[in-house]
Amino acid sequence: MLAALGDRVAPVSMAREQMLPVAGHITKLFSEGGLVRGRVLSCRGMAATSASLDLVAAAVAAGSWLAVIDVPTLGLDAASELGVPLERIVAIDTSLGGKTTAANVAERAARWADVVAAAADGFEVMLTRVPAEVTASTVRKVATRLQQRGVVMLVLGDPGPLVCDGVIDTIDQVWSGVGAGWGHLQQRTVDMSASGRRVPGRRCVSLALPFGAEVTSSEHDAAATALDNEPPLLSAVS
Repeated sequence: MLAALGDRVAPVSMAREQMLPVAGHITKLFSEGGLVRGRVLSCRGMAATSASLDLVAAAVAAGSWLAVIDVPTLGLDAASELGVPLERIVAIDTSLGGKTTAANVAERAARWADVVAAAADGFEVMLTRVPAEVTASTVRKVATRLQQRGVVMLVLGDPGPLVCDGVIDTIDQVWSGVGAGWGHLQQRTVDMSASGRRVPGRRCVSLALPFGAEVTSSEHDAAATALDNEPPLLSAVS
């Protein structure tokens, strides 16, 4: 099935193109100005999923296909708000359901590697979680396959033995739209940083999600101060 799907979603960009585009508000995270093909990035922190979708939105909108492997909690509404065309997302589940046992846990880890390797033939971008039981030798083969095919993989959570080329971290989350017992959550400002063995130095931007607009440090500080000044909605009692 994956082989047949691969023919339908074959990459539309030329092989000589070494990068996939990212939105303008996050280009400063990467010295190359985009996502370098064949690299693996770890996305972590309180807004890891939103950050990963923001990273791939421009590439998918430009014609790439996104394989989402073993991320059942991915919100399609959130992906759409961040600019990811839903018609270019394919979700794959390697668990196949059933009761979890030691035997099928190990089988799933091997199946995950097979699925990633097969998907690399047709998808330019992947979003996945790495099974805790996967071995170092297996992930080395996966990484080699991704490099050969020029696939960018974003990993949510613990990458385990998979060596990542960079880490996208999300910290200092501030929500706006909520007052002292009124309003609703409208937007959040998140500090996003990039670091790692293939990322020179540490690069940071502040983003307003889900709209993706970059905010200045003064706007971020003002939002945080306003939130700090609000009285608590609940008080602890003994």
